[in-house]
Amino acid sequence: MAAAGISACPALRYDRRTMKRALFAALLLASIAGFAWTLRRFGRLIFAGRPKDLSDRPGQRLGSVMAFFFGQKKVIERAAIPAARAQRLVTAIGSRYHFLIFWGFIVITIGTTETLIQGLFPSFSLAALLGDPVAHALWAMMDVANVLVLVTLVFAVFRRVVLQPRLIPMSRDAAAILGAIATLMLTHLGVHALRGVAAGAPEPGFPMSALLGQGLAGVSPGAATAGAEVLWWVHVFTVLAFLNYLLYSKHSHIIAALPNIYFRNLDQRGIVAKLNLEADDMTQTGVVSDYKDFTWRSLLDGFACTECARCTNSCPAYNTGKPLSPMQVIHDIRDDLKSRLNRGPLDRILETFQHGKEAAAKAGEIIPLIGTRTSEDALWACTTCGACQQVCPVFIEHPEKIIQERQNLVLVQEKVPPDLARTFTNLERNGNPWGIGADKRMDWATGHDVPTLDDKPDAEYLLWVGCAGAYDDRIKKQTLALVDVLKEGGVDFAVLGLEEGCTGDPARRSGNEMLYQMQAQQNVENMNAKKVKKVITACPHCLHTIKNEYPQLGGNFEVRHHTQLIRELVAAGKIQMDATKTQGKAVTLHDPCYLGRWNGEYDAPRDVLDAVPTTDARIELPRNRENGFCCGAGGGRMWMEEKLGTRVNHNRVDEVLASGADTVATACPFCTIMLTDGVNDRNATDKVQVLNVSELVARSMKRKKELEATGPAEAS
Repeated sequence: MAAAGISACPALRYDRRTMKRALFAALLLASIAGFAWTLRRFGRLIFAGRPKDLSDRPGQRLGSVMAFFFGQKKVIERAAIPAARAQRLVTAIGSRYHFLIFWGFIVITIGTTETLIQGLFPSFSLAALLGDPVAHALWAMMDVANVLVLVTLVFAVFRRVVLQPRLIPMSRDAAAILGAIATLMLTHLGVHALRGVAAGAPEPGFPMSALLGQGLAGVSPGAATAGAEVLWWVHVFTVLAFLNYLLYSKHSHIIAALPNIYFRNLDQRGIVAKLNLEADDMTQTGVVSDYKDFTWRSLLDGFACTECARCTNSCPAYNTGKPLSPMQVIHDIRDDLKSRLNRGPLDRILETFQHGKEAAAKAGEIIPLIGTRTSEDALWACTTCGACQQVCPVFIEHPEKIIQERQNLVLVQEKVPPDLARTFTNLERNGNPWGIGADKRMDWATGHDVPTLDDKPDAEYLLWVGCAGAYDDRIKKQTLALVDVLKEGGVDFAVLGLEEGCTGDPARRSGNEMLYQMQAQQNVENMNAKKVKKVITACPHCLHTIKNEYPQLGGNFEVRHHTQLIRELVAAGKIQMDATKTQGKAVTLHDPCYLGRWNGEYDAPRDVLDAVPTTDARIELPRNRENGFCCGAGGGRMWMEEKLGTRVNHNRVDEVLASGADTVATACPFCTIMLTDGVNDRNATDKVQVLNVSELVARSMKRKKELEATGPAEAS
């Protein structure tokens, strides 16, 4: 009996091992098949979007993945979002803990891979593959990483539940994800701790598990073995279930973030795609109506979203009480896509768990995306400043989608806010948003000897005056100051005169692509006919449109912002400053969104300002450069009343007033108008003046007659 029992034990153990391997293999196969089915299911909908070739520059794209996916560069960088100091601290710590969780997962994935392979081949070990020293080092890293991830998870729950700095509360989905991650960490530690207890000595290479094992020293070897086996199965099942749940959850970014970063736009940012308005079929024009009218890359954005809410926290519309959340706009497109799934029982179970019965019942409803799922008020609130896109860690392009949805409202649904409708009429009839007669476009230059290209056809530069520079009484002063500076600097320039029209930026950013193309095409034809090669503009909106979007219509010009040219004139000594002409106590700069975020120029206006004599050094606003705060005029908002929330320009002016500067310099006519209005509304005209960089230079520079009077020695 005893002999028979003893001889049966090895066979019994062999059968159990065989059964375990077979059961694990079946579970693994089912999990991989389920994941492949889910991936194909969502992939078919994503690639139903419009095609977009992003296969170029593979080396640069791999570099992006290394820097922004593995290096988490955008996650850990400082973001100046408007918040209380405590909240900024929490946000900063939150960025770091996300970095720790990410890299903890990268390290732990090595151990997970080893565990899954051992499920099929029990004799496999990293030690056999890499040698004991390397394997022990890796195991120790995994063990420590598990503890670090657990600690960060505790902070994550505290942050989300107690501090609540995010835009959305802790959801069931988020709780499930955090719970699954915690389960993986605890089961890893438990397995190796109990194995050490069962063996009577800690497992080599697992220091944190060994500490836990000391606390479990009273457990019998048999119970420890059984416990380790149970925890191993819990760990494996959690890994495989987690894999299949990802695409249905907010953590779909774990899968989608890497390809989204790889396929990011490497070219000039902020270019609106040209619609084919000559197509016979409206569906072929490129105007979006639902998810399939976006490009496949835009649809991938929805699954890559990490729900970090940085985009919305940085949005000037959201921060002034408007109903716009850039993050929600992306989610709305993703939800529109998900609503087209052929829904089964599993979908309904998951949706009920995540959102409740009512939300699950509505999840499959086909709701119009534009104007319903995403409200009209939300779409019209956008200033297209690009702050959302700037801070996104996975390179989602929010403004592009908002402009595309505006195109649907304007061109398909013919729903235009009354203020904007008047602006469109003014553009159509008079070629400018102000509605002033086109024959008055050159009135600003009367008596100032400003040449036109007809007078001076071989001029090196075309000075693009812009609608604000030609029609707005305040901005005319900026235009004349710039002309003065260009003349003093010996720049060979001329203007188009009455042949200049609006670039079309207000129409295009407001969704009226048809009006934009009409205006832009006329300008391109005029400029090409005049053989224009180089353009100077004081307006970043004009700069962006002429430089980056006119090539779509055959207009290829070298375009420079006036601060870039003035910087060169100052550096070359062609413009010299008079130290006796001090411009106030201290100057601060408001960064124009279309000059900075969209075209990457932050230094030129600062370099020029640093050459202007002031009593004190230049002051930087708290929200500056990439994190600058919008004035509220972009995206057509210049001509729309702010009827919801507070005014964006008031928010920015309050920051200027708090800085202590007595002059705020601008490099954009829209910014000048909005900040001037804000200062007036705050009754602060005696505290701060709003001036363009060109005006400060014109006030401070030495005139030719002054240079001649001082003589060559002093002039140098």
